Amino acid sequence: MSPQHMKTLAALAIASAAALAGCTPASEPAAPAAPVAAQTPAAPVAHVSRTARLQAFLTERYGKAAKLDGQWRGSWNQDGDTRPTDWRVCAEQPVVTGDSWQQLLAVCGWPLDGAHPDPGAIDFFVLRPEADRFAVAAELTGQNFGSQGQPGTVQIIRAGSDFYGFRIEHGWFGQGYSLITQTLVLPGPNGLVEAGGVRSHIDNSSAYDCDDADAEPDCQARLFNLDFALTFDTRDPAARRWPLVIEETGMSCGRTPVRREHRFTLDAKTWTYAFPDALNREGCE
Repeated sequence: MSPQHMKTLAALAIASAAALAGCTPASEPAAPAAPVAAQTPAAPVAHVSRTARLQAFLTERYGKAAKLDGQWRGSWNQDGDTRPTDWRVCAEQPVVTGDSWQQLLAVCGWPLDGAHPDPGAIDFFVLRPEADRFAVAAELTGQNFGSQGQPGTVQIIRAGSDFYGFRIEHGWFGQGYSLITQTLVLPGPNGLVEAGGVRSHIDNSSAYDCDDADAEPDCQARLFNLDFALTFDTRDPAARRWPLVIEETGMSCGRTPVRREHRFTLDAKTWTYAFPDALNREGCE
């Protein structure tokens, strides 16, 4: 190899070394970002049916034996005495009020030792849905209705555009007389209140003193048989409270036909209807 060729190779080697020395090493790859913690979605609130809420309320208030269908054995505290009593749900209905809804509930009690003049018991509730249960919005409990330990029957009524309450029909029967009364329990400014009562039906068609052959000649003239039908005037369906109407029909003493209409409005101060004594009579006027 010639000296000139040797010099050329040496120069190339030095240049390559210099080039290698000046190279910048490749950057290290960036560390992977820490994984973002997965967001666990909030568990949906379990749907609890209206029936299940009602059953839970009855169990809480009346004990494990309470049930929606059929009766259960419990007790009733009246005037300091605890009386064995059969209980039963006697009315229940969900109703719309404003932009929400409520559950109306009546529970009736039949004291086992009820004598002829003894009333039955009724508890009234207005319940509101709260999460997965019912909470008490208003209640009126331990009310006395009826006779012979029979509390009567309960009906849920609509008395205004979104105004609901209870109608209780209860009576007394004896010596051939029937005296049946209808009482209204309505939600007032401070809870449920008894808003008044009138007769539903009166008659003495089976009066003992007219049954035998020795009955007085004018006995038939003293017989009466009257109905008092309660309705509400809904001609203004948007009204907060509707006028109450009592239609009196039937036969009064002396076999006189009767057909009268009586109209009432709920007093906003007393939260009662001013029913006259004539609509609570026990016989002829």
